[in-house]
Amino acid sequence: MRLAARRLPPATLWLVLSLLLVVAGLALRPMAESDLFFRIKAGQEILLHHGLPRRNLFSFTYPDYPDLDTSWLFEVGAAALYGRAGFPGVVVAKTLVLLGTFAGAYLLCRRRGAGAVATVLALAAAAFVGRDRFVERPHIFSFAGEVAALAAIDLVVEGGVAAAARVGVAFVLGVIVWANLHAGVFVAPFMIGAAALGAALDRGGGARRLALLAAVAALATLATPVGAGLIHYLRLHLEIPALHPVDEFRAPTWISDAPLIVYALGFALLAAAAYRSARAPHPVGQPASRRISFRALAPALPLAALAFHAVRFGADFALVSAPLLAIALSRFGARLVARWPALRAPVPAIAAAALLVGFTVAPRLAAASPIPGGIGLDTRELPLAAIAFANENDLRDRMYNDFETGSYLLFEPVGGYPRHRVFVDPRLPAYPRQMHRLLGRADVGRAEWSAAMDHYGVETALLAYAGLNRRVSWWDPERWALVFRAGDARVFVRRLPRFGSLIAAHEIPATFDFSVEEGTTTLPIELRPAASPVPDCEWSRRVGDLLFELDGTLSSRARQAYTRALAAPSGCLAPADEARICAWLGALDLDAGRAASALELLVRALARGDRDLTTVTNRAVALEALGRAAEAADAWAEVATRAGDSALGTRARERRAHLGGR
Repeated sequence: MRLAARRLPPATLWLVLSLLLVVAGLALRPMAESDLFFRIKAGQEILLHHGLPRRNLFSFTYPDYPDLDTSWLFEVGAAALYGRAGFPGVVVAKTLVLLGTFAGAYLLCRRRGAGAVATVLALAAAAFVGRDRFVERPHIFSFAGEVAALAAIDLVVEGGVAAAARVGVAFVLGVIVWANLHAGVFVAPFMIGAAALGAALDRGGGARRLALLAAVAALATLATPVGAGLIHYLRLHLEIPALHPVDEFRAPTWISDAPLIVYALGFALLAAAAYRSARAPHPVGQPASRRISFRALAPALPLAALAFHAVRFGADFALVSAPLLAIALSRFGARLVARWPALRAPVPAIAAAALLVGFTVAPRLAAASPIPGGIGLDTRELPLAAIAFANENDLRDRMYNDFETGSYLLFEPVGGYPRHRVFVDPRLPAYPRQMHRLLGRADVGRAEWSAAMDHYGVETALLAYAGLNRRVSWWDPERWALVFRAGDARVFVRRLPRFGSLIAAHEIPATFDFSVEEGTTTLPIELRPAASPVPDCEWSRRVGDLLFELDGTLSSRARQAYTRALAAPSGCLAPADEARICAWLGALDLDAGRAASALELLVRALARGDRDLTTVTNRAVALEALGRAAEAADAWAEVATRAGDSALGTRARERRAHLGGR
């Protein structure tokens, strides 16, 4: 690498470094990829038992369902790396794979005749388009494999028979490794086969070699422990999105994927011009390799079709088509230089490098650290408080969870597998169609959902993303008690005798409604469910607290709930709660000029153990407002004694003297 770097002109070296800086800047970020949790856990199990489990060990819903693990080698590597360096080590390793991939793509573009500036700009654009896929998942090795496939196409066609054979053998061995890293290996024979068709259209030779290589590569994709199960795995990925919508399987949209669509439009213009470019005489002084041939164009077409069908392949398409964009930009740059000689090197190289460095560095200079949040675990999307509550109260057995949360629950140090299994996790092929059909429906009613939970033996539930999760509205409060509500997480428990004390202590009097327009709406339950062990007075008190939170003020309905709670016989409410409510409502009544009702509430608060100086002071004010001078003077004396030499103490002594107290 050092020798190669010394041969590069300084401006070109800075260009390459700026490209790698862009890639590193997009890849080095806190680890927030939920899939990595189950992959580390799967890798740990493989290392522990020295083999693939073959069945769904991680779930209590379908423990014997086949588990087609097509990324076992990635999982073993991730588990080993995590054991040594934690999440930062995994993030750094992912970044190194991506840097190597884009370095290889740079060399490929230059070998095809693209200029350095055009190559760096094209690959930086591809990195920006695919940035959301720069995560800790096995498909990063498919990026590397796709670049290797493009290089193999060139070398097999352009080399001699012996050289082509060596390249072919090396590529097939690489495909075998790729197949054990990621199921995305299926694109390899399609890319090579498309290149064979392109070479036949070019009539330049190499079509038969490529066709043979495509056939052998197709066989090599099956050289894994799952063998032909890869075909079943891929077919499931076509069926599951129709049953259970998954974001990365949706078609691209302008709102969510504008960079990809713009990039694809540029590629479409290149494809439309391919016929003319392949046959037109190349300009004097421009290498013939800068012409876009069908052989170069064809490998991108299968990935373009995949990206049109599922946005998850957008990054693959952008990377594979970047060499075509680089050549087109090189042609455009040559025309500009011919018209304006001042644009000759190194001016464009310096300008492009400065642009890319600024694009990467500026946002980080504005942040508190070069890599905001570091490169450890990003916990912002994890319902850690809800999980801790579930662990503390022994709620993890047969607990419902959503897909993304299930991955972390498997991995979670306190209650993860094998101590507890999950309801479901992101290993989509590890669950049958009926599970995906149930979780993919939007029209499930509470009765049907309860029947499904009965079928699976679910006794507790943890839901994340509650503001957008329609399933939060499917838990019938007559059968399920809401016992945790914080942030965007909710925990429910079935109304079973063994959860009686937990429900009595923590039940929240709320249920939920959901609409596409407004998301989740919290609905207070003013009438206590018949099976709830919470006393009526305590239920009303909790309703009042919830309404105050929802309304943001002491609304009339919140006040009514508190009034119902206080109307219960003495001792129904916990003394601390009764004292808190009375002191608060008394202070509000006093502020509103209702001294009589305020005094009644304040006296009750003091009788229930409230010794707060504010309550004592409010009682003195209420007594004085009611004209009960002697009692008020004694009350101010108590305030003066407790407040000492403070401003309140001075004021209390003045009021006591004014009222004739001694």
